[in-house]
Amino acid sequence: MQGTDDGEFEVFLGKTDFKFNCSHFIAYKGFRERLHGHNYRIFVRVTGGNQICDDGYLMDFGDIKKVTRAICSQLNEYFIVPAKTNSMIVEDNGEQYCLTCEDGAKFAFPKSDCMVLPIVHSSAEELAHYLWGRIIKTIGIDSLKARDVRLLEVSVAEAPQQQASFRCRIPSTEEELIKLSETHIRIKPMPCLDS
Repeated sequence: MQGTDDGEFEVFLGKTDFKFNCSHFIAYKGFRERLHGHNYRIFVRVTGGNQICDDGYLMDFGDIKKVTRAICSQLNEYFIVPAKTNSMIVEDNGEQYCLTCEDGAKFAFPKSDCMVLPIVHSSAEELAHYLWGRIIKTIGIDSLKARDVRLLEVSVAEAPQQQASFRCRIPSTEEELIKLSETHIRIKPMPCLDS
């Protein structure tokens, strides 16, 4: 976290209705999970400097709740299709998304049951990064900067006591937001530990 000698203000929200239910599976070279789902929970942390606005807030809880609830509602009850996958073939045949995995498994989902996201894997880490960008874009960089918001952290929990977080400074421009949203995650070949 950022810090100053003069302190900093922080706002945290983890409301019980910051949730969405989705199905997914992770696939990468040599591995594919079974299709399954999660009842995802979202947590949002906003950090600023040592000043608050004349309304008494770093950021109004109501503004964060409105944006986060809307994003959760848009994601609820879909199969997550990772549009930038590097380990399966995703085809749009007009009515369905058809996924072919490295192990030969094939899946076909009605397009109306799918949420296509600009991610490589539907991991909690990548979902946290995606939601970070969505929240900033929805609230607006200028609004965040005007309130001296400097950092946003988004956590995605797949189950109680099992979550991943992404935190990063607030970008200065829309162009920088796009760059951070699209290229900030670096995928590198690395073997996972054997279970």
